[in-house]
Amino acid sequence: MSSRPAPPARRRGTDPRLAIGIALVIGSIAAVVGIVAVGDEGIDVYAAPALLTAGERVTADDLELRRVALGAEAATYLTVEEMPEEGVVVARTIGEGELVPRAAVGDARGPGSTTVVVALTTPLGATVRSGDTLDLWASPQEEAGRFGAPVVIASEAQLVREVAEEGIVAGAEAARVELLVPRRDVARILGALANGDALAAVPTALAIGG
Repeated sequence: MSSRPAPPARRRGTDPRLAIGIALVIGSIAAVVGIVAVGDEGIDVYAAPALLTAGERVTADDLELRRVALGAEAATYLTVEEMPEEGVVVARTIGEGELVPRAAVGDARGPGSTTVVVALTTPLGATVRSGDTLDLWASPQEEAGRFGAPVVIASEAQLVREVAEEGIVAGAEAARVELLVPRRDVARILGALANGDALAAVPTALAIGG
């Protein structure tokens, strides 16, 4: 008696649950990749590991790097690409942990510079701010309350800050400012102050990011 051939195995269709599972896995992977890509849009900027005061010279080794996503504000902070090898000079106080604004630092001038506070007889322009480079002019006081022709007594000074007016004589001054100046100019500045010369600060360049 001959045996009949076994009927062909019935081909099963793809389990829809398997397809859904594969789709979910692929979607999850795509989402993770997207999140990583968005996170990678941040930039490396410098932050102050400790309080930095005006006049300090700092290099990349003195600062911390932080990767942050700042969007349109990214251009206002100091990045790795913008840090000079010789470092920068702090133009205003930068708090511990604060990101370093480009406008708060300037060219490094090291021990050849110092800060002085002077009283100006003409106000600073509305656009002048900390970090801007200025020329300090003096009109020498002469007899009978007259003043001579103005001359530059300090070139490429840097505005550290405006000093708040205090005391009775505050009204006689248009502004009191702290300047970072080359030490070679200190004697002329002090001489002008002692003589009662009329002083004016004229911007020559804006700070980084200005």
